[in-house]
Amino acid sequence: MNNKKKAAILISSLAIIAVLVIGGTLAYFTDTDNAQNVFTLGKVTGEITENTEAGTVDGHDVKPGTPTEDGISYDKIVPGDWLSKEPVVSLTGTSEDAYVRVKLEVEENVPQGQEAKLTDEQKAALISEECLNFGADWTLGADGYIYYNNKLSLAGPQATEPVFTLVKIPETWGNRTANVNFSIKITADLVQYDNFKPGTNAAGKIDSWGDITIEKAAQ
Repeated sequence: MNNKKKAAILISSLAIIAVLVIGGTLAYFTDTDNAQNVFTLGKVTGEITENTEAGTVDGHDVKPGTPTEDGISYDKIVPGDWLSKEPVVSLTGTSEDAYVRVKLEVEENVPQGQEAKLTDEQKAALISEECLNFGADWTLGADGYIYYNNKLSLAGPQATEPVFTLVKIPETWGNRTANVNFSIKITADLVQYDNFKPGTNAAGKIDSWGDITIEKAAQ
């Protein structure tokens, strides 16, 4: 695939997890010499939202978090806890139809003068199938992105299924992780559905967008 810039936006979610809405028009091009030669590009706009609630899954208690301006906060968690978190990506405004993918990263908040407590292996586990129950409509690609396999449209469905609904804190975490403070960062990309062909795996599931360039939408 040529490295073509498609109509796309990038939206990010910080903390466990902040909600950030990004919108705007990617580009316009016009020719004012002749009204018949005036063109306006469409746009893709979206947002990340999430839900959290108490419950029970497979006989295991699920703890809810506390919504804040920065996302959902969880206090006094211990190894073995299951935390409720349901991030969803939705189209907004007058967005064109779009494909969606997300990327997950763990960021430890280390106080000044102290050393990090989480190892790279522990961070990787937190955003893997070991600790997250990815939805059936999402596929993990070899590039580390998680791809949604259905089109989003204002005509419906306008929102994805949750990327996951649970965060499981490993029971193997010991005293070294006491008082650790970390964030799971979610970055969501949207790309136009029309005239774009994503890559698929042997099962026909979307697992790649090729070498597409993602740009943040203009405000």
